[in-house]
Amino acid sequence: MAASFDVCVIGHVARDINTIGGIEHGPSPGGAAYYSTMVYRRLGMRAAVVTRVAAQDDSLLDELKQVGVTVFNLPSEVTTTFRNDYPSGNPDLRIQRVDARAGPIAVAALPDVRARIWQIGPLTETDVELATIGHCAALGGLVGMDVQGLTRVIVDGKVRAGGPRARIDDLHALDVLKADEEEMLTYTGDPTVEGAVATVRGAGVREVLVTRGSEGAIIYGPGAPIPIAAVPPRRTVDATGCGDTYLAAYLARRITSDDLRECGEFAAAAAAINIEAFGAFRGSAAEIADRRAALGRGS
Repeated sequence: MAASFDVCVIGHVARDINTIGGIEHGPSPGGAAYYSTMVYRRLGMRAAVVTRVAAQDDSLLDELKQVGVTVFNLPSEVTTTFRNDYPSGNPDLRIQRVDARAGPIAVAALPDVRARIWQIGPLTETDVELATIGHCAALGGLVGMDVQGLTRVIVDGKVRAGGPRARIDDLHALDVLKADEEEMLTYTGDPTVEGAVATVRGAGVREVLVTRGSEGAIIYGPGAPIPIAAVPPRRTVDATGCGDTYLAAYLARRITSDDLRECGEFAAAAAAINIEAFGAFRGSAAEIADRRAALGRGS
């Protein structure tokens, strides 16, 4: 009998080594499978993770397990290892290297689970079989993905932007796709963000979240584009995982609300709270509501 969860996140938990302002921190857990899942748990949701972490790095999964996440760790000889360097005080500027990559997560290896939300979180272009999107959609529930990993090509350990994907139709079963402006252009090969959004929505994606760092985001859905202002953080400490936090908060709100602006503002507030401290999101739904209310954006 299939195990049931509110959310299942599929992707590699990475071994992150973050350097901020010349000071090295880590190693610590990273990737959407860590950062996003911690958001869901802080919001009180029953969460599962499907990942590949080497036995010698199993401690990277300790925090997830300690907060009650069910972890399905598929066998792997190595753990995906990222070096994230923030050389200035600008959280939008990041230099990345990849020291190791775990093998792909294949549809055939997925455990028998059901979920209200499926979040697919590839860190590189080979992490997760794209057939996973259709597999999850067929099981029911909201399916979301950040396209960032699919735009990354690793050359001699350095992260480079890849070329346009040949098969945009791989995304046809997605409910929500998130990307920043540059990633949208890289993934589709379109010269404008509006054209890139039209391309992926034409392939079947229902909603597209285009993030713009400290300038906020734009949600493209069935109606007119919805601009979402960034929520200013009270201090900037660590931007790692903010995109994962944004998408997770959006999806968590989306299953209870059809108001896309509300969902976007909820996500923006969660991302602001996340950037104010090292590591994963430590806030709560009440704190997110308070932050939105302080800016006159409802509760």
